[in-house]
Amino acid sequence: MKKILTIDELITHMKKKGIKFEKVSEKEAKEFLSHHNYYLKLSSYRFNYPKVGIGNNHEGEYQNLDFGYLKELSTIDMHLRYLIMEMCLDIEHAIKVQLIDKVSQNQEEDGYNIVKLYLKEEDPKFNILRNVHRHKSGEYCKDLIDKYYPFFPIWVLVELISFGDLIHLCAFYDKKYNTKILLKNKFMNTIRDLRNAVAHSNCLMNKMTEQMEDSKQPDSILTTYIKNITSIKKRRRAKYMNRTFSYNIVTLLYVYDHYMPQYAKKKRYEELSEFMHNRVIRHKDYFISNGKIKGLYKFLVDVIDNLSSKE
Repeated sequence: MKKILTIDELITHMKKKGIKFEKVSEKEAKEFLSHHNYYLKLSSYRFNYPKVGIGNNHEGEYQNLDFGYLKELSTIDMHLRYLIMEMCLDIEHAIKVQLIDKVSQNQEEDGYNIVKLYLKEEDPKFNILRNVHRHKSGEYCKDLIDKYYPFFPIWVLVELISFGDLIHLCAFYDKKYNTKILLKNKFMNTIRDLRNAVAHSNCLMNKMTEQMEDSKQPDSILTTYIKNITSIKKRRRAKYMNRTFSYNIVTLLYVYDHYMPQYAKKKRYEELSEFMHNRVIRHKDYFISNGKIKGLYKFLVDVIDNLSSKE
């Protein structure tokens, strides 16, 4: 079991790992770790940097890594999480609207029947109702729960369930009535995972250059989506579509592009482009020697700029 270290001990530990304190002083680093972030989270961004190889005097230490780089990556990641959360909430809302619209136009449905069918065929133990009931004391849900529990119409239930349960419910409706509310299941699972990650403030950029698992392959729909961007050639497309972080961002953009109306997409893509061209490169000199980060940045900029330029 590892013992908890003081801030001073953490600074010493980082210095032993080859992390420098030139862009940010040790005093500033102590202030940051005391009031703005914690070591486990901040240090996770070190995985974007290589270590000195075997046989070298500094074997095992990180190459060209300053505390300031870790601090900057953690700050950019924070801003990115806020943007992704907004996009995920937009997607969730759009799916709810589509589901309710489909139900309202279905002559076989009254809004209650689909919930009964779902519980009977997919959730006989009523787990979804149990989860809803746990929020009975919550300030923002209690009135709906008190009024309808346990006989919810679909337009009420979607306001009370998790995104994961919403996906399951829509998948059931699609199968039952041969509709197409959802995109591919694996795309929706990625959105769910991103939503959960940003909601819990998990790091997204701590392993930006990590390759996709050998057992997984980029989906042809997404590679074609990127293929239409003429500034991204085949070799670069293959390279970054095989990296988990960039692949997940492309998946988010593709799903967002599918569900959102043009005016909403245009505004969001312009916001993302502004973020990439301004806040992300505020300290671009920090990353000038990290070719992997630079290459990934250029790929995502090309994707986002292409989307923001569409009319």
